Amino acid sequence: MPQLATVDRDWAPALPVTHEPLTAVLALFPGGRPGTAWSAGAKCALDAYLAALAGAGPHTRPDLFPSGDHALAYLADAHIAWMIALGEDPGTAGLDVRELRDVKVPLDGGTTTLRGLEAELARRAPYEPRLALFLNPGWRGGPPLPDGALDGDAFRWQLARQAQRCGDSGFWAFDPDARRLTVSAFAAEMWGLPEAPLARARRLLELVPPPAAMRDAVTAACGASLERCTLAVAPIDSGRMFAPALRPR
Repeated sequence: MPQLATVDRDWAPALPVTHEPLTAVLALFPGGRPGTAWSAGAKCALDAYLAALAGAGPHTRPDLFPSGDHALAYLADAHIAWMIALGEDPGTAGLDVRELRDVKVPLDGGTTTLRGLEAELARRAPYEPRLALFLNPGWRGGPPLPDGALDGDAFRWQLARQAQRCGDSGFWAFDPDARRLTVSAFAAEMWGLPEAPLARARRLLELVPPPAAMRDAVTAACGASLERCTLAVAPIDSGRMFAPALRPR
């Protein structure tokens, strides 16, 4: 396991955790993709935020989470923050995303992994596949980072917003001449969807809507049940979203 920077629990503020530091870090990635604005200040803010998450959470202090949505927001934000931290850490430079997914990190008084957080969120919200759109484990071709941290009080609105952003940014492609509708392979990471391909695609069109013009063209060419079109899956770029070399020395 790579040696990550120490998460100093003395930095941890009293919960409930404010998610503003994560929102500030996410603001450095316009369009939800890495740029060159990563800074020492951003690293300190992220480290302090991770320290707060390490000290307490829904397991150790359930009394501080007034609803299931607040717990889901905590877990999804932890996944986002640790994905960035692992991707930016020089100690993980030699790992691919599959390996990064299994690096142990401190959280909620214990340890977990990105993969463990994904499983926990699927267990807690089995009928909310849009939540997976916040859980890109670090693939360059996965969903964009959200434009802000999840918050339990705005949770449902934020789910819809992230789904719209993903639908607008390459999740779908449509060839009207060939009558071929293509969906991102990331859809396989989304739980709680029908198994049958046509039913799954129809549900995804509702949950992760493409731009209005594309959706109208799909409906016109394919029919409401998509029975007149061929379905295809577009592979995602599985290279790393973050490269430690972007961090200032």
